[in-house]
Amino acid sequence: MNELGSSLLALQQADSFFPGGAVAWSWGLETLVADGHLGLTDVTTLKRRQRGVHRDRSAPVRAFVEGQLRHRWNSFDRAFLCAAWQAANDQPTLVELDNQIEALTLAEELRQGSRRVGQSLLGVHVALGTPGACAYQQQVLTAQIPGHLPVVQGLLWQRLGMQHDHCQLAAAHGLCTGLVSAAVRLGVMGHVDAQRVLTDLQPLLLELLAQAPPEPDAASGFTPLAEIAVMRHETQALRLFAN
Repeated sequence: MNELGSSLLALQQADSFFPGGAVAWSWGLETLVADGHLGLTDVTTLKRRQRGVHRDRSAPVRAFVEGQLRHRWNSFDRAFLCAAWQAANDQPTLVELDNQIEALTLAEELRQGSRRVGQSLLGVHVALGTPGACAYQQQVLTAQIPGHLPVVQGLLWQRLGMQHDHCQLAAAHGLCTGLVSAAVRLGVMGHVDAQRVLTDLQPLLLELLAQAPPEPDAASGFTPLAEIAVMRHETQALRLFAN
């Protein structure tokens, strides 16, 4: 597939309108907001909002998304996405990569989230008739493999014909838009602030993508605040998101 066709596919896959299932997950953001680490944290801010006075609340959200990009997606998920793209026609390697993510993801809530979003994406592509989707789904349904999101992305997008760089860009951009969308729905900031965050993160994203992805054996993730928030999420009385 030529570059223009691959770009068009990347736009479709990264679009928040694409029903991949990621909209149900905040990856710890909801708990951090509930704990007062993000958003409206004092009476003065609440009164200012009630009067309609604009305040840029994008800085803490930008810091959170940057941390997820740098210390989770780029150093962990990206490694398995790229490896799965390379091994899209090598079923044993795909299974090994999938199981490796399962073993290396310590927080159960993160494992569950990655599996469920990956399986949701897989289900959409089965319905769309994407090559390889049905066979991989059958293995997931019979509990032979967990179906983690980075592996599913690498497999499906390579089989669609998306170029390697476009797959990484779609995955990273999809993560960013999912997180800022969660912040908007949680009332932390508005749509203009959300676009400000996405714009500010573009240089970082391009910088990360200019670097070679890590090998799966060297993959690592370190987002302790977010992971603790994800694990504490189930104790909240009211929840909008799955984690």
